[in-house]
Amino acid sequence: MDPHDVYDRYQRTVQHAPPEVLQQAHEEAFSRLPMDQRQQIVEQFRQAHNDPNQPFQYPQFAGGPSDYDPRQMGGMMRQAQQQQPDLLQGMLGQGGALSNPMAKMAMAGVAAIAAQRLMGGQQGGGGLLGGSLGQR
Repeated sequence: MDPHDVYDRYQRTVQHAPPEVLQQAHEEAFSRLPMDQRQQIVEQFRQAHNDPNQPFQYPQFAGGPSDYDPRQMGGMMRQAQQQQPDLLQGMLGQGGALSNPMAKMAMAGVAAIAAQRLMGGQQGGGGLLGGSLGQR
């Protein structure tokens, strides 16, 4: 999967999905990532949060294990999408989190999960994301 294609699909999905659907899709996708991948993504967001030149602010950073909780990460992604959408592209693009195949699959999974829920399918765990990353 090309990182640009993954990001484009992700962007098209987040533009049309209600916030609660996106939150659920992010939570499900992040719950399937190994902890080291979640840590990598959170650290990139933390760096942006600490950079005074970035508009992204996420005051919910606790500096502990709760930062890597999939629910927390879903809220962080939603906040970034609202405050600074180009931050996501930079973080998820070449050299960022989407350079890792597992993270790339998770982001593709967010788009797939959100699209499925928008079309009326509320069940999770199957399809591309469930089959690729397994159940947790």
